[in-house]
Amino acid sequence: MAYLIGLFLVLAIVFSVASGSDLVGGFKNKFTETIFPKSQTEITVENLKNDYQALGDFFTNSAPEILNSKSVSSEQKSAIQKAAAAFSSSKQLVNNLEKLTRDDKNLLEAAVEKILGLDEEPTLEPTSIPPQCKLVCGE
Repeated sequence: MAYLIGLFLVLAIVFSVASGSDLVGGFKNKFTETIFPKSQTEITVENLKNDYQALGDFFTNSAPEILNSKSVSSEQKSAIQKAAAAFSSSKQLVNNLEKLTRDDKNLLEAAVEKILGLDEEPTLEPTSIPPQCKLVCGE
């Protein structure tokens, strides 16, 4: 029974590779997540990015209304403007940090991905038109 299940899995992977479907991509992601779980740094960066999304919502939705309110003093308005400027400048730093942690691999992970071919991005081949066919564009 296990032999048949393994055979079906192998055939599914072979046919998905041949057809170009995303079954291999999903398998690849699950495989790498299982073998190489996220590090504490990656989890922290993801949490930080989620917090930044909440702050971004505040600065795009609520902050303009607060700045237009007449009951808010000019000192408070300038503090909100400084916080918005600091948020926008640090948002790029968080994006760079996320990219660095995503691209950072330990030696074992890089070797396994290289051996299994998981580090290669799928390439799409250009569509070829057979020589006996004519390409006619309508006006």
